[in-house]
Amino acid sequence: MARVSPETERRGILNGMSTSLLDGSIGSDPLTPDILLYGSDRTPRIVAVERAGVDAMLLYCRNVDGSTSTLRDQFRPWLVADRAEPWAALRRQPQITTLVGDHPLRFLIRFASWPDFVDAERAARETKETYVRLRSPIEQYLLWTGKTLFKDMIFDDLRRLQVDIETTSLNPAAPDAEIIGIAIRSSTGDEAYLGRAPHEPESNLFRELNDWIRENDPDIIEGHNVFNFDVPFLISRAERLGIPLVWGRDGSPPRLGQAPQRFKVGAMTLPFTPCYIQGRHVIDTYQQIQRYDTAGRLGSYALKRVMRELGLERGEREFIPGDQIRDAWHDPEGRERLGRYALDDVRDVDALSRLCLPTEFYQTQLVPRPFQSVATGGPGEKINDMMLRAYLHARHSIPRAQQPRDYPGGHAELLRVGDFRPVVKCDVESLYPSIMLADRIASKSDVLGASLPMLADLTARRLEAKAASRRTSGSEQAMWEGLQSSFKVLINSFYGYLGYGQGHLNDFDAAERVTLAGQAIIRTVVDRLNATGATPIEVDTDGVYFVPPSLIEGEPAEIAYVAELGDSLPAGIRLAHDGSYAGMLSLKLKNYALLDRDGVMILKGSSLRSRRMERCFRTFLSDAARTFLTGDRDTVRDLYFGLGERIRARDLPVDDFIQWGMLTEQTLRSQPRFKRLEARLALDTRTGDRIAYYDRDDGELALATEYAHDESIPYLLRRLHDVVDRFRPLFESDAEFDAFVPRLTTRTNLTAARAQEAAAQLDLFG
Repeated sequence: MARVSPETERRGILNGMSTSLLDGSIGSDPLTPDILLYGSDRTPRIVAVERAGVDAMLLYCRNVDGSTSTLRDQFRPWLVADRAEPWAALRRQPQITTLVGDHPLRFLIRFASWPDFVDAERAARETKETYVRLRSPIEQYLLWTGKTLFKDMIFDDLRRLQVDIETTSLNPAAPDAEIIGIAIRSSTGDEAYLGRAPHEPESNLFRELNDWIRENDPDIIEGHNVFNFDVPFLISRAERLGIPLVWGRDGSPPRLGQAPQRFKVGAMTLPFTPCYIQGRHVIDTYQQIQRYDTAGRLGSYALKRVMRELGLERGEREFIPGDQIRDAWHDPEGRERLGRYALDDVRDVDALSRLCLPTEFYQTQLVPRPFQSVATGGPGEKINDMMLRAYLHARHSIPRAQQPRDYPGGHAELLRVGDFRPVVKCDVESLYPSIMLADRIASKSDVLGASLPMLADLTARRLEAKAASRRTSGSEQAMWEGLQSSFKVLINSFYGYLGYGQGHLNDFDAAERVTLAGQAIIRTVVDRLNATGATPIEVDTDGVYFVPPSLIEGEPAEIAYVAELGDSLPAGIRLAHDGSYAGMLSLKLKNYALLDRDGVMILKGSSLRSRRMERCFRTFLSDAARTFLTGDRDTVRDLYFGLGERIRARDLPVDDFIQWGMLTEQTLRSQPRFKRLEARLALDTRTGDRIAYYDRDDGELALATEYAHDESIPYLLRRLHDVVDRFRPLFESDAEFDAFVPRLTTRTNLTAARAQEAAAQLDLFG
């Protein structure tokens, strides 16, 4: 039997390999799972959509031969309202259609042009009309037409361009600010360093960059922290020099968003100012690596450290410390090093993009949004757009979103603290989506029954993609992994959508039913662990860390044991082995350290992995946790006294104890020391500069660049004890801990303290 080609198999999974159908249909186009997930329009290889005048859209397509072509399509803006009369009274009357069904938003209003839509909506806001609309004309067009980007493409079909700049200042408005070099790399493998000597004009760099973008015609422009640094810096310097940036596919300049947006990553939302380039998408790998790091394994999201922690760092990589870049630029050999350093940065950005961006790419084939919007938007927004698309496709009325209310969350419980060996984690696979499918829990507003068929079909397609990933390798496997990962993210978003305050088909009662069922299931798992001789340590929503019974040794036995535990769970709920560890430090709820079988350590929780913590204390925490996990407490004590001695001797480089902060108006109002620092140095804070500072021995703050061996030793010693105090739960009593690591001051006799501590330990342990 001939093997199905990877492309044919992928198309099958994308385009309806599952055979289930939504019960019933409206009109001539049935709401199959394929239409629910991917929209009704099959236009292939769209890489961007932009407005073209007041009543049309321009579609950019990446052809199979690598060239770009355009399509023009009519565009009529729309909204859905609860009354027809105000819209019928408009001077330029829109088209009004009554949608089927009993939901309150049942009048579809379509306008002849975008200006008509803007004027009508402005008037409707003033009269407080109730309606639903999408702010973006591109999203309106995609949702209405059933089109999505990237159909019939794989991630490697994209033309991507990585950019990194080297500058003399972090502030483009500073008097000495200049761009001294720009590194560029294309996914085709072409790369260049656009450098200049100090006597050469900065304007040349912008012209060369313009030429590179025009000639390479990228679909995506990528960088690490590109939203908050590279792009605004480039725009600011170009404006000062009067150089036009012709980056758009139509030759238009890039534009910054008028207001900061929030980037959703896990439970956090982080501010950023977006940049828009006509016909292209801007992607920030600093954001994307945070979404990729769902397990919280990375200690920092700075480019070099991410590459090191992911095992992607190249041995021959060039590195120049930030404070040496200006000096390197003034030296001919240094400029050559600077070029190698910058090119290594864009190579790293490309590697990160290949690792973490396929998930967002394959989501964009499903979600009616531009790629950049998918890559920065939250999961609730994406499911909401897919649900609205289904209802408009069926010409069905839309419900109002329920008002948010509190409801029980996942079951999280710390059962034991201490040091445990060995440790296993079991996990209920896709707990909440599995409950929704098993118990048929959906929003009562979803009268079309669209959500559960979508969820079931996504689940089936993910299993097919995972199976394909296991039997392939290389770039083909990467494609399947990106596909199954995108499915997984959306699958897990269906539960969150029930409790999404802005979701038009949300349902907080349904969300509560799911969480209560989840709590009951995870308690059943804990009860079974206790009954079979295991030692549960911590429970977190859908998983349990535990010490297995003494007779369970080795991963195969652990997997079999977990499978046996899962036999007691309801049908459709699967318990899986989710990790095996040499040891675990359990300190407090959701704060723990794990040492895996290969010696890799994972720190979880704010107690152990605060990125705002000074580098010397982050290193101490990591080293101390690893040493506790290996059972060598004496070495932890040596680490503590050793760092105390170095602090006392002012033997640490300034980079080891600086802190990073953003000078904003709010910071300056609420923290007088920052205000005094700004006044003392006449800092320009208009751009919200990120600064490196430390506590000086006179109680004031100082910039790292001012360092004069004047750091506050008492402050750093207090910080050291605050950090080591996080391990207090590992000790039987406060007296034992206080004897183990006594507080250090500038007057402490360290030799005597070590001796007293050793005697106390001997007395405690005999």
